[in-house]
Amino acid sequence: MARSSLFPASVQPGKPILPLCPHGWTTVKFGDVLQIVERPTELIDNVEYQLVTAKRSRGGVVARSRLLGRDVLTKTQFLIARDDFLMSNRQIIHGGCGIVPPALDGAVVSNEYSVLRPKSELLLEFLGYFSHSIYFQQTCFHASVGVDVEKMIFDCERWLEFRFHLPPLHEQRRIVEIMSSADEAIAATRAVIEQTRKVKQGVLEHLLTRGIGHTRFKQTDIGEIPEGWEVAEVQEHFHVQLGKMLSKAARISSSPSPYLRNANVQWGQIDTEDLLYMDFSEQEKQKFRLQEGDLLVCEGGDVGRCAIWNDGREMYYQKALHRLREKTGAVKNQFIMYVLVRIFKSKALSAGLVGTNSIAHFTREQFLRMKFPVPGTEEQNAICETLMTLDDSTGENASKQEALLNLKSALMSDLLTGRKRVTDARPLAAE
Repeated sequence: MARSSLFPASVQPGKPILPLCPHGWTTVKFGDVLQIVERPTELIDNVEYQLVTAKRSRGGVVARSRLLGRDVLTKTQFLIARDDFLMSNRQIIHGGCGIVPPALDGAVVSNEYSVLRPKSELLLEFLGYFSHSIYFQQTCFHASVGVDVEKMIFDCERWLEFRFHLPPLHEQRRIVEIMSSADEAIAATRAVIEQTRKVKQGVLEHLLTRGIGHTRFKQTDIGEIPEGWEVAEVQEHFHVQLGKMLSKAARISSSPSPYLRNANVQWGQIDTEDLLYMDFSEQEKQKFRLQEGDLLVCEGGDVGRCAIWNDGREMYYQKALHRLREKTGAVKNQFIMYVLVRIFKSKALSAGLVGTNSIAHFTREQFLRMKFPVPGTEEQNAICETLMTLDDSTGENASKQEALLNLKSALMSDLLTGRKRVTDARPLAAE
């Protein structure tokens, strides 16, 4: 049957090609080292069970709801245990398989899953890593039937007939150790990033409400602020302008110009890897061309998400973005950016600013009248420097995390195919 083009390129039509078997490895069927298990469902009426269903999710097994035993009897197949391996009968390519974690021990699985157990020749942890390989995904794809992603059904019995190359147990164990070390490094870096973000949010809240070194405060329309600060509306210190409206006609040209849209503007950074192009007349170019230091703010989508354009190349922007340009010089774009981060990262603070008639949006009129605290320029600079230091730390760790993820990807590609061998792996005496 026809296969949807929505599947990843790596699993598009074409029978999975098994490469040459590395020396010392064996070629086996999945069914040689995995068996389907079924445990009769003997549920107690008044006991609450976690129910695992195969709704779309990325990254493995997730408990979807908690139901009393009498409510799940007609919907489920059997109980699962920690270290079972689940394979969804639907959307198998999109993260529909994974190892059952300890938290789901004794949960009830819906009949949308097949439950497998590895035999003695296969380590469960090795299977967990191998399930992310391209070859594994290709075999899953070719053991599925249907015309599109939502309707394709995975045939586990058929899949068990596919062959793959299996390293000996001692090499599986060493591969798992290496991959686990990479995962631990990634998790540790992710934890540092998350902690830095939490610290920044606390520092941001303190600096934008209490300032630096103040002891006397006053009540205002936007809450308590230091006595020497002022309250101003955005329109007093900034020019605010939406970008060019998109149109099909504007995109037809022999020399279109690049522009930024919502997707390009992230929190604190602008991504120019995926630019779109359209026509701008000379008059429009004068109106919508960005200057270094302009602040861009999302009008819709993730409302309030903002970043400063610090690039000298020619660039324009579409109507879904507000552009702030300094008017008086008394308030810097960097400072108002942090004010917006504080407001729009808080549902309570942004509640009166974001319209929700159909989709979330932040109009130019609302923006112009938005009130915010205004310290002196020296204190603004000091506040920005403190927050930028935390941003730099987050950026450095994000780069480290990206490098670790790339390393893990390379390791998986090399180790799970035998292209690179674990030279210090040795069989244990018991093996």
